[in-house]
Amino acid sequence: MNNLIAEIQSYPFERLRKLISPKKSPAEINLSIGEPKHPASPKILDAINQNKELFSHYPPMAMVPELKKSYQNYLANNFKLKDVKDEEIFLVGGTREGTFSAIQTMVNREAVNEKPYVCMPNPYYQIYGGATLFAGAKPHFLNCFEENNFQMDLENVAQEVWEKCQLLVLCSPSNPTGKVMTKDELCKVVKLSKEFGFKVLSDECYIDIYFGEKPTSLLEAAMEVNDSLENVLALHSLSKRSNLPGFRSGCATGDASIIAAFSKYRMFHGVSVPLPIQNASTLAWADDKTVEDNRAAYAEKFKLAEEILDKDSLTPDGAFYLWLKVKDAEAFTKKLYDEEQVIVLPGKYLGAEDNGQNPAEQYLRIALVHDIESTTKALTSIKKVLDNE
Repeated sequence: MNNLIAEIQSYPFERLRKLISPKKSPAEINLSIGEPKHPASPKILDAINQNKELFSHYPPMAMVPELKKSYQNYLANNFKLKDVKDEEIFLVGGTREGTFSAIQTMVNREAVNEKPYVCMPNPYYQIYGGATLFAGAKPHFLNCFEENNFQMDLENVAQEVWEKCQLLVLCSPSNPTGKVMTKDELCKVVKLSKEFGFKVLSDECYIDIYFGEKPTSLLEAAMEVNDSLENVLALHSLSKRSNLPGFRSGCATGDASIIAAFSKYRMFHGVSVPLPIQNASTLAWADDKTVEDNRAAYAEKFKLAEEILDKDSLTPDGAFYLWLKVKDAEAFTKKLYDEEQVIVLPGKYLGAEDNGQNPAEQYLRIALVHDIESTTKALTSIKKVLDNE
């Protein structure tokens, strides 16, 4: 048994199951999982049937040319990246698998005497921490506190931290807080990367879901600062953008040397994306109508949350999570399930205790992914329990 498995804490949903012991009743409304429930484009789903005979073929690890061209157009249209080369792009099985594999690829234990740092926001998507430990590195948390508007305080990171850092992991818009990093922040990250010689991995699976100014990609910042994608890698996915979480279809873009190592690593373990999914993904990267409908639907649900919960400023910069402060997140979660059969996730399960503090201790992550009727019912239940805190 790999001894590193013992170092990793239980996955958030395993901890949640132990807390509430869900009965999987038809009356349950599960808001704990970031699984989009909006309809996918029928045209994209029809493309699966039209190419179903291709399921009889082993798919290549690399993406088919039509998919690569469609994704390159997405990069050009959304981030003004018009000259991304073929060798700077690679296919991944969604950003979950892509993130895990990328961290294994980007950490180098060869020339260090002690475990290097992988710096990451706290709270964070738990794959970052697990992948870091399996890579033989040490997570170093950049705490995102409420008083700093859940931003990483890059200005006050000690120089010795950057000197030990091999990789900085970003998530913008953030899972779970919905915070979007500004262009200036991303440019600062690229400059720090150049100064201290670490790489940067940006999980951008929520970048097409926003409610104000369009988020900046790390790729844009890298081009502005360095006029190249040196030392950076960004991950994009169709799960959230196109309501296709079951496709497990995403793309990685960045430094050609990172992509080369990444693709070599994945050849030995990665799951290739089936050809019918690749063909349908070609259509999905070009489908902006579904994305626009998504943003409008999520905006409507956040407005509904502010009305039902009688709280202002609940709409995040991006993503689809309601980040709600309560007195005791675990007690609230259990009471909400026991009394109302609504499932939410304690924020502390997505955070780490660092210097005696977990920045997510008092928060709930609530995924507003269901239809208006279910969302209204769930929010009304949440309000009822809030009123009785």
